[in-house]
Amino acid sequence: MRICAVSPWKLALKEEILKFLAEAKADLVVLPGACRNTPSPKEVQQVIGRGIRVFVESGKKKGKATPYLVTSSEAIRMPLQVFPPPKSPTVRCMDKLVSAWLDRTFSFGTRTVTFTICGEINGFSPDGSVKHGRELPFDILANPVHTVMGRWQHLGRKLSELSKGKVVIHVANNDRNHKLNTDVRIYVDGTLQKNKNREGKLTWCECRI
Repeated sequence: MRICAVSPWKLALKEEILKFLAEAKADLVVLPGACRNTPSPKEVQQVIGRGIRVFVESGKKKGKATPYLVTSSEAIRMPLQVFPPPKSPTVRCMDKLVSAWLDRTFSFGTRTVTFTICGEINGFSPDGSVKHGRELPFDILANPVHTVMGRWQHLGRKLSELSKGKVVIHVANNDRNHKLNTDVRIYVDGTLQKNKNREGKLTWCECRI
């Protein structure tokens, strides 16, 4: 399975993102959470090739945008973001996330991909355990977020721990509009992949798992 995560600058044009998607060859392409330049599911659907699936979030307000998994023939709607990034999600927040988990999980042949949106990643502790004793099983975890996140001394460790024996994808809109180290990351079995690429106002990471 080939996966790709792409982080556009906030200054990138929608047309640049669509051109990238039109040329994509990965089985799964993950865009960040909704931003003003994010193409609509219909626009994505019109340009991608057969066999390509793309995560895209539609809407202008964080927490109220609708996530989709888009193919050339359909756009599958997922549950909205369950909670914003609190420092410590409540039991009720975690129960809502558990309820949404199955509808955020999709099969890709022998693999499965689960999408946890933006601050929902805080449902996991830095050691990779799930808060409040809940269970959130996954094979490949994709974490599309809206803007570049901080506290990487904790988040980096968390993503690495979560990826042990698995895969974790993290991708954000680059609202800083300059070269960053934390806009897009893929971890495989605890190891950060060192294969970032950049062209114009787009940065992406792609690998085969």
